[in-house]
Amino acid sequence: MNTTTSDDRVDLNALGTESAGNDFDDMGAYRALWAAESKLMWRRLQLVIAVLSRRTAGIAGDDSESDRLLLDAETVLGAEVAALMSMSDGAGRTVVDTALEARDRLVHVANLLRDGLISVASFREIILQCKAIVDADVMAIVDAEIATEIRESGPVSKTDASSIARRHVAETDPDAVRDARQARGKGVTVSHDGDESVLTIAADAEQVLLAKKAVEASAAELTCADDSRSVGARRADLAIARLTGGEFTCNCGNPECPATATAAEVAERFARVVVHVVADASTLNGESDKAGWMDGYGVIDAHHVREAAARPDATVRPLDMAAIADNPAQAGSPYRPTAATDTAVRAVHGTCSVPGCARAAWSCDLDHVTEYNHADPESGGATCPCNLAPKCRFHHLVKTFVDGWLDDLVIDANGVIWVETVTPSGQSVRTRAANQWLVPDLGLLPCRHGAPVEPGTPDRSEPPQRSATRAATKRVYRMRLRSQRRFARACAEAEAKVLAGKEFNSAGEPPF
Repeated sequence: MNTTTSDDRVDLNALGTESAGNDFDDMGAYRALWAAESKLMWRRLQLVIAVLSRRTAGIAGDDSESDRLLLDAETVLGAEVAALMSMSDGAGRTVVDTALEARDRLVHVANLLRDGLISVASFREIILQCKAIVDADVMAIVDAEIATEIRESGPVSKTDASSIARRHVAETDPDAVRDARQARGKGVTVSHDGDESVLTIAADAEQVLLAKKAVEASAAELTCADDSRSVGARRADLAIARLTGGEFTCNCGNPECPATATAAEVAERFARVVVHVVADASTLNGESDKAGWMDGYGVIDAHHVREAAARPDATVRPLDMAAIADNPAQAGSPYRPTAATDTAVRAVHGTCSVPGCARAAWSCDLDHVTEYNHADPESGGATCPCNLAPKCRFHHLVKTFVDGWLDDLVIDANGVIWVETVTPSGQSVRTRAANQWLVPDLGLLPCRHGAPVEPGTPDRSEPPQRSATRAATKRVYRMRLRSQRRFARACAEAEAKVLAGKEFNSAGEPPF
């Protein structure tokens, strides 16, 4: 009997599990372990492929009888994986399907797993984005393009990997993307979990984003700082009120509450809700199928770009790159970028510029990477695309108040924009601006300002505070879980009493 264990076969120390006793080495080991997890997953997929290949060695690829078997080799192997890993049959089959994708369709992308450059979650997301492609030759081209771009981009998150894959699929086979988008359709679903219910509305991306922004804006307009509800609860109550024709007001109890907007004021706020779409002029006029970008959603295919532009409420504005080079900042307020500069910078990054953060660019602050000197603007960080990057409010606060957290914006000789982030442990991550493909000339614009010699000093006088302590937040969360469990237990007990009453009451009378 073979008693060799998995620990005997894998040298965990070689993966960097030992603590080095200092922040830099320990966090470096953490990064190495993350990469090792991807490498191990690639190895697992290779083992699945090896087993499947041996079991199907004598079966021809066009054997229709084998294809008709309910318990074919792939299904049985999936069930075996599920049993060994204590997972569902569906999850086991997903492992086999993932291995087949690595062998047959996404060979180059799978090698990114082998090299520790993407996570298995990113790999599966890429598989989903590529599922509409049926032509093997087209799939081979897209596979190589996705892998090449990810290798050149620096570390990528699951969201980044998905966007890269989606863009190459959308530009290679836009008709397939459009057909898949239209096939998904629209609908409304409701689900219940304990004492929590969820309403889901499936619609076009721009419709959903408009609705989301309208709810956020109205909830903020119609409540004051003394409203006792959380931000999420306010938005949920407002959305339900709008759908059911009910009334939504602030619950502060103050008869002179400042958040008393009229219907006309609310309508005017709705009218100012904007969804930003950035696309090439050649896409709009139908000369090319270059993909576009929808803020808060991501890559959209050329058909979707043209559909959005054709909406009666859409406004199309050209982006003048020459104007950005000549006047990147407002003449009367050099701290603030012009509308064109603001749009270009948000578009080229797409999201918060901190690696892995998926906060939509137009929901972020536009940060001066090298701090602007308000007392002497000429000597501080310039208001220019070479010194501006979107940051979500959280990461903006992190940069301002956390010692050792640094960032830099680098434009190389080819005009490629990179963001370099240094963490307090000294670890450095450099990533390429995610949407350089969308605004390729932005990094080539000449800068007409001097180098910063005396950057401004960030105001650290008021460090951010939590609305509640971490312990209090956990306590509220646990109370909610207990409430859900008590509700579920009470329902189960009530059902048991009903069933017991039926057993003893043959006449079928109610058991009460």
